[in-house]
Amino acid sequence: MERGIYFDAWYRDEHCFHPSLPMRRTQMVEDLADYEATLLVWSALGGGSLSLPYLEEEAFGDVPQRLRVYGYMNDAEFIRECGKRGIKVFGVVFEVQGWEFPAELSADETRLLGLNALRGEGKRTWYGLREFSQDKYPKLFKKTFRDYFPDGLHNSDGEPVDDLWEECAARKWDGTPVHAAWVEVVGHEQICYQMCRNNPVWRAYLKKIIEIQIDAGVHGVHLDECELPITAINYGGCFCKDCMKPFNAYLKERQRLGLLPEAFASTDFDAFRYAEYLKANGIDFPGANRGAVPLFHEYFRFQMKIMTGHFKELTDHVRAYGRSKGREVLVSGNFFHVMHQYMPLQPEVDVIATEMRNTLYRQAYWYRYANGFAAGKPMTVVENPYGGIVPELLEQLKAGRMAEQFQLLLLEATTFGCNLSIPYGGWMGNTIRDAFYAPKEPTMAVQRFLKAHDHLISAESGAEIAVNYSYPSYWHRENDAVGDDGGQATMLSSAVNKDVVMPFWDIIRQLSRQHAPFDVVVSDDGELFRDDFAPERLAKYKCLVLPDNEIMTAKQLVAVLTYLAGGGRVVVYGRLADAADADARELAARVLAHPGTARSEEADKLYGFVSAVRGALPDARFQIEVEGMPDIGLHPHALPDGGVAVHLVNYRFDRELDRVVPEPAAFRLRMPQGADALAVHTVSGETVQAEWSWEDGYLSVRLPALPLYALVECRPK
Repeated sequence: MERGIYFDAWYRDEHCFHPSLPMRRTQMVEDLADYEATLLVWSALGGGSLSLPYLEEEAFGDVPQRLRVYGYMNDAEFIRECGKRGIKVFGVVFEVQGWEFPAELSADETRLLGLNALRGEGKRTWYGLREFSQDKYPKLFKKTFRDYFPDGLHNSDGEPVDDLWEECAARKWDGTPVHAAWVEVVGHEQICYQMCRNNPVWRAYLKKIIEIQIDAGVHGVHLDECELPITAINYGGCFCKDCMKPFNAYLKERQRLGLLPEAFASTDFDAFRYAEYLKANGIDFPGANRGAVPLFHEYFRFQMKIMTGHFKELTDHVRAYGRSKGREVLVSGNFFHVMHQYMPLQPEVDVIATEMRNTLYRQAYWYRYANGFAAGKPMTVVENPYGGIVPELLEQLKAGRMAEQFQLLLLEATTFGCNLSIPYGGWMGNTIRDAFYAPKEPTMAVQRFLKAHDHLISAESGAEIAVNYSYPSYWHRENDAVGDDGGQATMLSSAVNKDVVMPFWDIIRQLSRQHAPFDVVVSDDGELFRDDFAPERLAKYKCLVLPDNEIMTAKQLVAVLTYLAGGGRVVVYGRLADAADADARELAARVLAHPGTARSEEADKLYGFVSAVRGALPDARFQIEVEGMPDIGLHPHALPDGGVAVHLVNYRFDRELDRVVPEPAAFRLRMPQGADALAVHTVSGETVQAEWSWEDGYLSVRLPALPLYALVECRPK
């Protein structure tokens, strides 16, 4: 498993100023080696959304000799030093960000005396994408706009672009630009517009950023806000011309196929203007109830489709340009909370990086979902300062407290099949004046343990239960829930929005509470992307859960019937293909009538569901049965030799004692082949003597005192 580092390396006790990251030093590389790092995300060369010559300065600029005393390097040098140690550096392309900063220039306009942080020196002005694209200050850097684009840039109407910043900005319905408010540091003059990737001018500019990063030697390119311009929807966009023109064409095609709401069945979409329609009808966009906004679901689906194509255009460019330089360059993307809008993008990346929506002290079920989303691809999860525990944890760690709680945070992710990155100057949002650093000694202990026991860590769980996340059944519910979300996690449960029913999240949370190992298997809508919801994918599971799947394709239901014919058991919670076409509904009826199917109605709540799942398993038992109700989490990792490693975390962190309180833990694991030996590994190296036995296909294990984490290695006969 990758050991990722969230390597912004922003300064302690200072705001995290996008887009440029602080200069790198040799000490940082030494720290990364101490942390046993394998890859860095958000880690280098972010300044392209300010200007291309500024980015080249980051990459190749001369380092003042007085800074060499402290090991300062330009980013290309830093990348080479990391490469010597086997650490992959991903350059970050802040796709959504378009910047303008207050600046101070020398009288001859050849030097920046101040940028963002001003001192009242020299000529006061602005510098950013606008000035760069207008060649307003041609002596500031070694190259000008015309050096990068000799023929200039032309927009989709064929007009020459004389202001990159205004040309590419995402727009609200009234034409005003959409701000990237989450990165504009409060109390500062800086301005950041959200850029629209549907604009071909912006894509051309992003490709130049990618080329400079690859020329600087990056091992991978990380495309931040890879769902662009869907980001703008939450802020009232995007209504720019390069969204509206293809949206009208999309609506015309949907109208031809008879797929639009009745109210728009005869609309003239050659003359239709969505922004004018919303204004004329007094409709707020996107509004608190998105499902009630006319054409909102059509608009969102259109953006899903078009942004997928444009994302692939960029990922193809990364790989093609890398190969033209004789290298295979990896691609990563910021998949944020790995929800529905990212599913069509997953096939296009080599590594998945996700900020999650909130970072919480306990989120085992979310890690299981993220593991299923990754579908075997390397993933690293980074901490998010908003809506979670990071601000509090930062202050506690700075005060020398909660180190074991931080270790527990890292090890919970490992236990449930994900890598939680180590924060090295991690982002703290636009209001907190600080950066998130991990406590070094406790972090090194975890990282060295994970490296030494990497052969006992697997993305494959060997779970007997598969829970289906049905994209077509849930994407519109997730959208509708956002209006009442208040910045919190829509995935927590249906309780986020009482009017939106999302049993999938309730079910996987309940399974986690019951210590029942499960995998998540994603299924598609048959159009936007391809899933692996097929008989061969399902065959290894003893139970398949279909949680209120109101829409399923005929192909998926055939896979379910094949699974049932092979002896699998299915538990249906709520609806099954009620909103699908006639062929799918007929197949769903056969699934429901099959003797291997159990049905749990929504009225039964989760109690009936848990009973139904138990009844579908051999001996009516979960794969792992935990004795009593200990406050722990555990999950099995399937090993290549047929063995199993059971990872356990102890959630009993006592704040007064500032440590995890050990407690007894006992479990039974279904292991028909038997066990030849058993070993317990701990981060601290402390000895935990386990009592164990094997009988009638079950391995019984008792740990007299579970520390904050234990890895139980079960070697097969």
